[in-house]
Amino acid sequence: MKCLIIDGYNAISKIKAFDAKKDVSLEASRLSFIKALSDFRQRNRKFDKIIVVFDGKSESLGLARETYGGIEVLFSHKDKDADKAIVDILRLSSEKNRTTVSSDDNFIKNHTRVFGCEMMSVAELEDLISLKKRAAKSKIIKEDLENNKMEDITNELKKYWGVK
Repeated sequence: MKCLIIDGYNAISKIKAFDAKKDVSLEASRLSFIKALSDFRQRNRKFDKIIVVFDGKSESLGLARETYGGIEVLFSHKDKDADKAIVDILRLSSEKNRTTVSSDDNFIKNHTRVFGCEMMSVAELEDLISLKKRAAKSKIIKEDLENNKMEDITNELKKYWGVK
């Protein structure tokens, strides 16, 4: 089973669209991020399981678990931050070779390498979950080409296809 583990607040703070929502509330930012992950998971089954780990939001003694749209959300307890909780998950994982971790935090990146897991930067995660960026990168915008260039391309294609 391919699993993606995400350092939640690290990702939110690095992705402008979600960081901006922190002005409304931290919860709004969190929910917006989780919604984007859920939408990604519905249209792309690259990962069988997506886990987002946030620093604790309560006085719980262990990891508080919630599920939103197929995304497992974990909150570390008050005495352990999300970074250490992610390292614990990696340590206990039986499928390290099928686990990808997304974070720009050096502590997490170093431990991810030690456990033999794949590393994904937050920028790579943003590209993966964002439809707008993907579409913008793949489209050739008509205004980007000068008229004479468009004519040249059209004429070359006509020659290639044998069309007058």
